[in-house]
Amino acid sequence: MFSTSCPQCGAPLEFRSAAAVMAVCGSCRSTLLKHGEAVERLGEMASVFEDYSPLQLGATGRYQTRTFTLLGRIQLRYDAGYWSEWYASFDDGTFGWLSDASGQYAVTTQRVPDASELAALPRFDSLSPGTPFEFEGKRYLASDIRTAQCVGGEGELPFRVGEGWQARVADFRYEDRFITLDYADADQQNGQPTVYSGESVELADLACQGLRDEAQIRETAGRYRGELKAFGCPSCGASLDCPVGVADYVICGSCHAGVDCSAEQATLFSKKRTLETIETALPLGASATFDGAKYTVLGLMRCRTPDGEYSWDEYLLHNLDRGFLWQVHSEGRWERVDVLNRWPMMSQRGQVLDDGKTYRESERYESEVIYVAGAFNWRVQVGDRTSITDFAWRDFKMTREESSNEIVWSSAKPLSNSKVADRFGMPELKGGAAKPSKQAKPASKAAKAGNGKSSKSGHATVGFGPWPWIATFLMAFVNFGRLFEFDGSTVLVIIGIVALWAPEWIWRAFHEESR
Repeated sequence: MFSTSCPQCGAPLEFRSAAAVMAVCGSCRSTLLKHGEAVERLGEMASVFEDYSPLQLGATGRYQTRTFTLLGRIQLRYDAGYWSEWYASFDDGTFGWLSDASGQYAVTTQRVPDASELAALPRFDSLSPGTPFEFEGKRYLASDIRTAQCVGGEGELPFRVGEGWQARVADFRYEDRFITLDYADADQQNGQPTVYSGESVELADLACQGLRDEAQIRETAGRYRGELKAFGCPSCGASLDCPVGVADYVICGSCHAGVDCSAEQATLFSKKRTLETIETALPLGASATFDGAKYTVLGLMRCRTPDGEYSWDEYLLHNLDRGFLWQVHSEGRWERVDVLNRWPMMSQRGQVLDDGKTYRESERYESEVIYVAGAFNWRVQVGDRTSITDFAWRDFKMTREESSNEIVWSSAKPLSNSKVADRFGMPELKGGAAKPSKQAKPASKAAKAGNGKSSKSGHATVGFGPWPWIATFLMAFVNFGRLFEFDGSTVLVIIGIVALWAPEWIWRAFHEESR
């Protein structure tokens, strides 16, 4: 540990990590670069804005077999949101990063590629979502490509960060594994990025100690996470509410301007526009119980195919402890949709393999947002487009959604009208006649996603399809003569046919019950 004092204000300063090269003074916000036994003041770092994260400096945890301590962080903002990278110092002297993006976490540590891997590292400007990258015998796919600005920091950091510092990063995914290529210093490294590898994690699995509780968060933020913050729309002056620390982007219901509420002063990210008022099955603020937890509708979107032939409604729901999920309403049918932290596997035939199930491609299409209202955890606006591919297995679906800079996978399962009506306490939804849209999309279509966002749609009950009929026909054909002997052989054939249909009947009975 290296101890000194801030040359600007005299406050005591400690470097607990041998890998740290700079620190931010907690008193005057000076950025201090370490030179041996001395420090040089470079300027000032903006304070991190309150993001209601339970993480804080000094918190400890365990990743795999090693313990770590959080010694610093930087906040990064890109065109549609922001995230934090926490500098984690491990007990063996190495360091890594704990990424926190809307409550989704990943741990990565630096890796040194061998000669062949180094030669295969791609250039940043050659990357797009879906670009493959072979690393350590696994074929990763580019999931997220961002250029972001550092907007705040605190504590110790292993590299020099200053005003206007820009991060160029590309994330690659293989199931729950992560590869991050960091191009921030590529110009000084012959165009080569720094490589970090790791995996997505649940915060509870890290056995963290010293996290902030709700009382501590309220003390620093002045209000509870999720509490509504009232403010006036910068465009038309209408009164708006933002659930602080949950969703920082609000679409005004009066003028449909997009408002960024992440800073103390609300600012516009999209201009006001005139849109026809629409009726939706669920209103903003409606609540329902899923998995024993109460969720509230924060935002809603209407999407359609670009040709205008089909449209559907999507609802963003949130619970403070569980996070986000989606409800999609299409042609009188409902689906619950969850974003996947762990990507499914793709076979060489283009099928999706997950949990022993094989999902086959059912449809490809484009989605366009034509109406949006309420609060969201990313910057959404009318005109946003996404390319979607649906993969189906029985009544369930996996959906791959691709925009210009990211890919998101989600899973969907159907819910009956009566189940949705009961959960929201809205009996009028049981008949499925609530007005979902002027035009409904086919049951096999889905919807838009993004960072912490998802894809969704309706799907008819299909069971085992034609296979029981085909097997019954073949058994009857092979044993045609025995069917009319009316003896033990006839009974065996009948038992065989019943056995063929038993899985179908059991499946349908279970399916209807689960809906």
